[in-house]
This record gives sequence, structure tokens and C-alpha cells, in this order.
Amino acid sequence: MNVRTPHRDAIRILFILNAGSVQWTDPSDATVAKIFKGEARLHAFDFWMRNPDYLASELLDSFETTDNVRHREAAEAIFENEEPDLRRVPMIRYLFGAFERLDDALSLLRSRDLVRITGLKTKAKVHETDFLLTVKGIGVCHDAVTREPILGWYADRAALIAEIAGARGGGALKEKQYEQVTYAETQLGGIIPL
Repeated sequence: MNVRTPHRDAIRILFILNAGSVQWTDPSDATVAKIFKGEARLHAFDFWMRNPDYLASELLDSFETTDNVRHREAAEAIFENEEPDLRRVPMIRYLFGAFERLDDALSLLRSRDLVRITGLKTKAKVHETDFLLTVKGIGVCHDAVTREPILGWYADRAALIAEIAGARGGGALKEKQYEQVTYAETQLGGIIPL
């Protein structure tokens, strides 16, 4: 089981945001390049990144419906490489599914202007949290893999998760994850098991 640290979380989240975001053009700010919509979507992506066995199940479901051989091969590779044992970083089940406080990781990314946090809110409530990925943030993803090729795993895995997630929002992804019995039956506040 891997140990979490704010810096490890930050690099993982940065790669997820990069892979799962879409182009964003702000005529008043050329430093922003992409937007990742929704905190629930971020947690769903993070769950699959941190729980390779659940991602493998999703890949196999995709293979059954699309005949995409790459998805079957990716699922096989997850087990051949013993990722459920070596790469799993547990998450707890909270009110709406897998959850982990990402404040420390996001503050590291924000303090370096790699990510900006925005969204829709009123005085009483936050309706949606979105993440703007800066040009600098995209550059860090590229440079990180160039300087430390081992980090390519994060880039590749985040891209695979983004492919599986497609354009679905956080709610739809959480519903899909709840189809797994062990996930759905995890006690509120409990660690989601293998």
C-alpha cells in the first residue's frame, strides 16, 4: 500500500487535471489553457488512479461493450504488474462516494500557479468547483516526464482514465463506481476495499 504525501498527491492531481480537462480560452488571461469541470469528477478520476483493480473492472466493462482490445490489454497489464498490491492508495467512502481531502495538494499546485480554482457559487453555497490548468501547469507535466521518465506512468494512467470517463460528469462517474458491490457496500467513512 502506498503512503500519501502532499507532494505525491499534487503530482498525481496535476496529471489528472491535465488529462481530464478541455481547452479553455479566456481572452483576458492567456496564462490559462484548460479547464477541468467538477470536484466530484476529480474524486472519481482520483479513485480510479488510486485503485487499479476498480479501473481494470471498468476497462473490462468497456471492452465488453466496445470491443476495444486496448482496454482489455490495459486491464490485463494492471494485474500482470501487480498494481492492485503495489499502486493502491486507499480512499474512504463519504457521502457521495470515494473522497479524500485534497486541500494540501491543491494548495501546492495553486501556490505555484499551476492550477487555479474557480466555479459557481453564491453567498450561501458552492454549486460547482472547477480547476483551471495554466500553461505553466501543462509545461510542468511535460517537463516532469522528460526529466523523470518514471512519472510517465501518471501521464499514461491519467490519459487512460480520461478516455474511460469521456465527457461524463462527476455524478455519472460516481454512479458507475457504485455499480461495484464492494464499493457500494462500504460503510460511510470506511476504507473502500479491494
